[in-house]
Amino acid sequence: MEHYEETHTTWNSIAQCYEDMFMDLEIYNDSYNRFCELLPNDKAPILEIGCGPGNITKYLLQKHPNYQILATDVAPNMISLAQKNVPNARFQQLDGRHLHTISETFHGIMCGFTIPYLSPQDTDQLIKNAHILLQPRGVLYLSFVSGNDTESGFISGSTGERTYFYYHDTTTIKKTLTTQGFQSIEHFEIPYKRSEDVTEMHTILLAQK
Repeated sequence: MEHYEETHTTWNSIAQCYEDMFMDLEIYNDSYNRFCELLPNDKAPILEIGCGPGNITKYLLQKHPNYQILATDVAPNMISLAQKNVPNARFQQLDGRHLHTISETFHGIMCGFTIPYLSPQDTDQLIKNAHILLQPRGVLYLSFVSGNDTESGFISGSTGERTYFYYHDTTTIKKTLTTQGFQSIEHFEIPYKRSEDVTEMHTILLAQK
């Protein structure tokens, strides 16, 4: 789909800008810590979908250096930055719609703000694939902005380049998780200040297989 192509091109183009803005953002750390608490041990294999410049990967490995992390992103420039920032993780260029190509299984799957760039149908498929890739009692982390899909559309950043942003209904995502076989679901809401005048709520769900 054309809007995916434009979004992926934009992510590749703004990789350095994204690193400068979000590499050290701390507001989600409590949710990352909870994700770690739900994993069975300090050597857990983890898949990250949409790793960007490696900000979440870096945080997880600072807390638990023995995690075995395979971090993926669709943008090659993001992967290059992530390899520089987190040399002790494995990285692979991969579209989040193609999880079926991964043959490994994991104790945890980290998906931080990837589904805002996936359609509802592709998000459903990601959740289905994640369930297949997770070992028993495995944990899936999802973050997004809750809203009506009719509000989805292109947004432009400071560079003028566009990404197609999808809003997802929290109740629908929870229903999909349950339908696909996830048992326990924890729900967090985190305020994110976009500007001096605008604060939006970011939704985080932790689902255990």
